[in-house]
Formats: sequence, structure tokens, C-alpha cells
Amino acid sequence: MTDFRNKYGPWALVAGGAQGIGAAYAHYAAARGLDVAVIDIHQGALDAIRVDLETRYGVECLALRIDLGASDMLEQITAGVGERAIGLLVYNAAIADVGPFFKPGTGLDFERKRIAINVSGPLVLTWHFGRSMLARRRGGIVLMSSGSGLKGAPYYAAYAATKAYTINLGQSLWHEFKPYGVDVLAVAGGMTLSTAAAGYQHLDTSTFQTSEQLVNEAMEVLGKQPLMISGEVHRAARKQLDQLPDEQVIAFMAQHAIDNFLGGKPPEQAI
Repeated sequence: MTDFRNKYGPWALVAGGAQGIGAAYAHYAAARGLDVAVIDIHQGALDAIRVDLETRYGVECLALRIDLGASDMLEQITAGVGERAIGLLVYNAAIADVGPFFKPGTGLDFERKRIAINVSGPLVLTWHFGRSMLARRRGGIVLMSSGSGLKGAPYYAAYAATKAYTINLGQSLWHEFKPYGVDVLAVAGGMTLSTAAAGYQHLDTSTFQTSEQLVNEAMEVLGKQPLMISGEVHRAARKQLDQLPDEQVIAFMAQHAIDNFLGGKPPEQAI
């Protein structure tokens, strides 16, 4: 635990950290002696995790209600964090959905918000907190992505594109930051039993990971590899897909979305 704190302490910051996978990262860090700053939009969940972390682990938890899609989100975060030294950054926030590219009732502002949270968010926080980590020559950055970011994913198109960015950013910085003692990991998450899985009731969840299993797996390989595809089942499936032509993989991803989330038929574009 001392080694973990020396490498990644004294503070962890988890963006999108009040529930689900993000909360599991917060618990992981707190259990190893790090104080934790949790950023989320849900005040009730923030209040709950602050009390839980402080009571259970005896650490300090800074709970910050901030919209990560706001244009001044970095200014809000730096004002809240103050002089606290962030040694571990986890970016877990995202806007995710399934459906046609042109969705009914959804305009371009929605997609701009997605870009702000899914793309600008990890870039901005890595830019800000990564610089001080490099100067201290220690630290860690975990960027949560998705298996949909590994290849074209119809009906997840905009979301998957943002997750591809996260994977590329994490893999690239793994190499760039390594000489400075800073570990970077991109995590291509698979199906996980988390708060984001509320719509999975109709699926067989027996092969899903828990949030804690995903986080334990990710933190075990932080510093050892640039990308982790989470879960044995997910890795085995991706290995099989990698043997196929791109056209077949993309068609498979489309059918997966149709069968599991879209009622068994391709959705029409709202034009």
C-alpha cells in the first residue's frame, strides 16, 4: 500500500467517479491510502460516496459537482482541487447511447456535448494534471474507453468514434510519458455490471464483469501495457473478430446492437 501511495499519491482524481466503474476506481484508490477527489454531475451520489470513502478508509474525499461538458470545467476543477497534488487521474465520464446516427429529437448540440465530455474532457485533464506528474516523475493516468472504439461500430457511431480517440490517446501517451515515470493505460471496457447497465435486463449478464473486477484488472496492468481489453470473455471475442475482414466485424457489431439494444430491427435514420 505504501508503494502504491508513493507512486500514485497523495491524491487520486476520478472524473465520473460517483457511481459504477468510476466509484470502483475511487474505492480502489482509497483502500490503498490515497485521498480521492471525485467529480460527477449527480449530487446525491457524490454525497454518498464522500461519506462512504471517508468512513470506510479514513481518507479525505473531495466531492465536486461539475459538468464535464461545461466550457469552464477545467477552471471549476482547478478551483476545487486547489493545491492538492493529483498523482492518479482516472477519466471515466462519457455520454453513451445506441441508435441511428440521425436520432429523432436529438440535434447537433447533443453531439457537441458528447465531444466535450468524451474527447475534450480526457484531453484537457490529461494536459493539465499530466504536466505536473511528468515534472514529479511519477503518477498514473487511466482513460476509460470501450470495445466499440476498437473497430467501426454501427449504431454506436459517434460514441465509438470518441472511444477510438481515447484508445489512441492513451496508447500514444503510454510511450511518451514512460521515460518520465508516469504510467498511462487505455481501458477498452466490455459488458460490465454497473449503473450504466440499467438497460441490460433482457440480456444474459452471466459473462459480464463487475465494476470491481474491471478496475482490479486495469490497475494490475497499469504501467505494464498501453491498452487493456477487459475481461476474458471480451478478450476472447475480440481475438476471434480480429481474424475477420473489417466488413464482417463491422456487420457483426451492427447486428449485436440490433439484437441486444434495438428490438431486433435496424433503426431508421431520422431525416
